[in-house]
Amino acid sequence: MNGAPLSASYAFPPNSYGYCGEGSFTHTMRSFLRGDAGPEALERELKRFPSHYSYLSLIARENGKRPFDNDIVDALWTGNRLLDSISRDSLSQFIKKDLFAGKQRQRAEKLAKNVPEGLLPHHSMNALYVKFVTNKVARSIASYDSCCVTAGKVISVSPRSAIVNRFSIAWDDGFCIDKKKDKIALVRNGVCLIDNLKRGDLVSVHWGMAIQKLGLKDFNALKGYTQKNIDAINR
Repeated sequence: MNGAPLSASYAFPPNSYGYCGEGSFTHTMRSFLRGDAGPEALERELKRFPSHYSYLSLIARENGKRPFDNDIVDALWTGNRLLDSISRDSLSQFIKKDLFAGKQRQRAEKLAKNVPEGLLPHHSMNALYVKFVTNKVARSIASYDSCCVTAGKVISVSPRSAIVNRFSIAWDDGFCIDKKKDKIALVRNGVCLIDNLKRGDLVSVHWGMAIQKLGLKDFNALKGYTQKNIDAINR
């Protein structure tokens, strides 16, 4: 199954703020959701998200798969066993050679040298360890919480937004997971990623927008892999 639509869904909210990807991405996303473009168009766009695509490529390369295989996309954004065999040395080489692509050389070298044991190339790594490749985003707890994919239970739904009780990223002498009641967007720039969301659903959240309905297994995987990276970083 092609995972590009799911990866594009997670890419949409930061792109809508101008943090990553190209300006053409929203148009392509709308075209796909209308049925006027296929997943191949999304793949072409996502290859223009250097950090996003480099993580997919790393996980795929280490597992003998393709970047847009569904389980590769799931590994990056939710978390699964494909992350577990990726070594500290592979992550270090990835940061130096791929993630920064020759830019910010001193910063890349420092991050590569200091990769903590147990860190995994889950998306939370980019928010909490790398703290963004781009300099467009403020390095603050609020930004780290927004950038990490979190999830929670829907309390109420309106046409364009929902209220959720979600787990969140906080700081208490180190990163930690907390709880937060939050209003999240269901529609942004004419794009809606979830249909028929209802009270009691579990939903993932990225940059303040509802991305994907989750089952309990995926919810626990997302929270668990985020915690694994928090534990590694805090050590």
